[in-house]
Amino acid sequence: MAQIRGMMAATLDGFVADVRGGVGFVDDFQDVDWGWPDFIAQIGTVVMGRRTYEHIWHLTPDWPYPDCTGIVLGQLADPLRGGCTVWRGDLDSLIAHLRGLGGKDVWVVGGPALQAQFIAKGALDRLELCLVPRLIGSGIRLFPDGPEPPAQPVFHASRSLPKGMVLLDYRFGARGGRE
Repeated sequence: MAQIRGMMAATLDGFVADVRGGVGFVDDFQDVDWGWPDFIAQIGTVVMGRRTYEHIWHLTPDWPYPDCTGIVLGQLADPLRGGCTVWRGDLDSLIAHLRGLGGKDVWVVGGPALQAQFIAKGALDRLELCLVPRLIGSGIRLFPDGPEPPAQPVFHASRSLPKGMVLLDYRFGARGGRE
C-alpha cells in the first residue's frame, strides 16, 4: 500500500517561499545532491493544488514528473497538461482513493496548506524537510495556522548535506514507520 508523503524545502526561519511565492532561496543550492533521484523513484502519484500546478508551467515547459500520475485539486478546466487530472471530490474521498493505490508512494507536492490539510486529517505518513541555511524574514510559512493535528510527527532520521543544508525525516502514526 502506498504511503502518502510530504517533501518541502524551507528556510531556517520557517518559510517555503518569499512573499511573492518565489523560491530563490534555493538557487545557491541547486548543485547539492540531497537524494532527489532516489526520492522521485519511490513516487508514483503527485497531488497538488491549483496554484502549484499553474506555477510548474512558469518554471518548465514539460511535466517535471514524467513517470508519475498527477492529481490537481482546485477549479481548473480539463484537459490538463502533463496528463494530470482534476480531483472533483472532497479531501476525504481523495485520501481513500490514494490509500487504495498499490505500488509506489504518493507525494503531496508544493503548498504547505495542502500538506497541512493532509496532516490535520491524519493522512500524511511521512514528512521530509530540506532545511536551507537562509533567512528571508517573511513569506509563505512552512505550516499555516490551523487546528492541532491528530498526531505529532516522530523524528526518524537526519542527514547533513553540503553547504549547511539538513534533510530531516519525520513519520506519522503506524503507516509512517514503513521503510
